[in-house]
Amino acid sequence: MLSYVPGFSIGGSPVNAHAAALLTDPHPCGHIVYPYTDEGLVEQAVTLFACGGLRNGEGVILVTTADHWNQIRQRLLAEGYDVETLQQRGQLGFAPAEDLLARFLVQGVPNEDIFREVLSGMIANSRASTGKADGRVRIFGEMVSLLWNADLGATISLEEMWNGVIEEHSVSLMCTYALGGRKDVPVELHALHSHSLHPD
Repeated sequence: MLSYVPGFSIGGSPVNAHAAALLTDPHPCGHIVYPYTDEGLVEQAVTLFACGGLRNGEGVILVTTADHWNQIRQRLLAEGYDVETLQQRGQLGFAPAEDLLARFLVQGVPNEDIFREVLSGMIANSRASTGKADGRVRIFGEMVSLLWNADLGATISLEEMWNGVIEEHSVSLMCTYALGGRKDVPVELHALHSHSLHPD
């Protein structure tokens, strides 16, 4: 349903079949990272990721900043999705990244027990919306993007917690990092992901 916009690029070139497949049909336990510099491109990539899940009847959870949610919501509406109805029945979930991050940061450090409790509840609700005990759920999150410039160690801990959630609940995860003036995220962050889309 989502059309590929001319100039939409991953790795500096128009989206290719491999990148499109990775976003629309990620591995059930895949962990994708997309470092980016262009806000419009990341919103397109997240919309592609979300639309792939909704089209397949999966649960989709978007943990985004308010600004990104507003743009992604408009893109989903433009693609013909009834966002309000999807949210009401739990198939499409939205959580403000800033608020969710604040819930499990304890003195600036991610608390794993709180994180797992909160995410487990969100995933259970999303999975229930699929009508299947083993229904697929995919998550987009940018809490790490909010955290990494302030504390790389805490960001690494958070990514490790995400990997624990992926393993426990068999979900697909896409996360992004706003690079600003940087060329890429550190190699130790890339190493915590199963798939990496190069900076645009």
